[in-house]
Amino acid sequence: MLFTRIIFIITISLTIILPFGLGARADTNRATFPEDFDKFVRYATYDWGSSREEAFALPETIELSKSGKPLPPGTRLVLGIWKSDKLTSYFVMHKGIDWGLDVSEDKRTGDWRFQEFGLDKQVNRSAFAERCESCHQSQASNDYMFTIDRMREYLP
Repeated sequence: MLFTRIIFIITISLTIILPFGLGARADTNRATFPEDFDKFVRYATYDWGSSREEAFALPETIELSKSGKPLPPGTRLVLGIWKSDKLTSYFVMHKGIDWGLDVSEDKRTGDWRFQEFGLDKQVNRSAFAERCESCHQSQASNDYMFTIDRMREYLP
């Protein structure tokens, strides 16, 4: 009888708890700002009238991109966002191991995660990474990157 009650309690507990997150959960903030950003180089600039974007990567990342293979887990790419000639924020694209597995296939961008950071390099909690993900999905054949051609063409 005690065994039956224990099984009943476990069954009820799992029925209640599993839908709320003991299964696979999406970690919404895996992208981190690179501590070694001072070693990154600007490999592209995009002017959009009164705004500008500057794309940065480590020299090693740029060299790896020239192989034509997808960039490895651990890669971080940074986009500096300028408005009216003033740097306003950074966007980081960060690739991890199997990070795509906890995202539904229709929203997946490989194993990349996106996050906006302020000039203090702290997470901007009001930014919506989903907008980045939805656009980058169109670049699956380019390892989800819009800037891969410019990276491969970059000469120091």
